[in-house]
Amino acid sequence: MLAIGIFLAIGLFGMSLAFRSEPGCPDRVQWADRTYLVDGSPAPSPAFGEPGDAVGIGSTFMGLTTRRVFGPPGSSPSTEADDRPQTVAMDCADGTFQTYRWDGESRTPAPTGSP
Repeated sequence: MLAIGIFLAIGLFGMSLAFRSEPGCPDRVQWADRTYLVDGSPAPSPAFGEPGDAVGIGSTFMGLTTRRVFGPPGSSPSTEADDRPQTVAMDCADGTFQTYRWDGESRTPAPTGSP
């Protein structure tokens, strides 16, 4: 019984570490072939310096959790590179939002398997 209790305790502790949301934002965000780099410091809301409200354009995985991503007013989620905004903002899970700006280069994503 003691061994079962220890096994369960270790398993629950490991799961709590895996599912815990780490606050803060990374220094870059990859969206298909575009890399967005940090622009400015975290703000209390996703602001783009344009009139109107930020638009939710999707989410991205950060470990085992997801973070909301916003675009400037009028933007929309798109798989087309020409439709993607130049600037995006991400929820940092600590009450702040970090703005990212496209670095201006498109990269071909690395192949994921053999032909």
